[in-house]
Amino acid sequence: MNCHPRRKLTTAVLGACLGVALLGGCSPAPDLDTAVAGQLQTRVASAKELAAAQDFPSALAELQQLNQDVAAAAEQGKVSQQRKARIEAAISTIRSDLEAALAPAPTPPATDRPLTKDEQERLEEAQKEAEKQREEAQKEAEKQRKEAQEEAEKQRNRD
Repeated sequence: MNCHPRRKLTTAVLGACLGVALLGGCSPAPDLDTAVAGQLQTRVASAKELAAAQDFPSALAELQQLNQDVAAAAEQGKVSQQRKARIEAAISTIRSDLEAALAPAPTPPATDRPLTKDEQERLEEAQKEAEKQREEAQKEAEKQRKEAQEEAEKQRNRD
């Protein structure tokens, strides 16, 4: 997998932001309906998984849908205005990071020389690390998706 370092960094940062900012902002609390929290967490896990797979356009679309879900829940009184504002701010930050990742990477100056052994080893190591991070992010996103589904199912059973 040959990817630009900025994209690797964006994927890692996005994973952390989605996990902390959105999931932390969507935990069941008096200012957020628990059923809505489960739905939002499922949407967050999906966006995180797409970003980990570097499918940035789909991740952006998922964030857009998340934003619409939050707005609809707020209109129905299931999300407080304060919580809505925090979630929307996190979505905006993450959207900016994804859009930056979509920007074409600067083309490195062409060189006629082959890579040195040291350069080749560093490149291979960076590729292995990026693949490892992608796999870990996908596993974490899948775990969070399942947890969100289980929580939503528990909530439906309570209602």
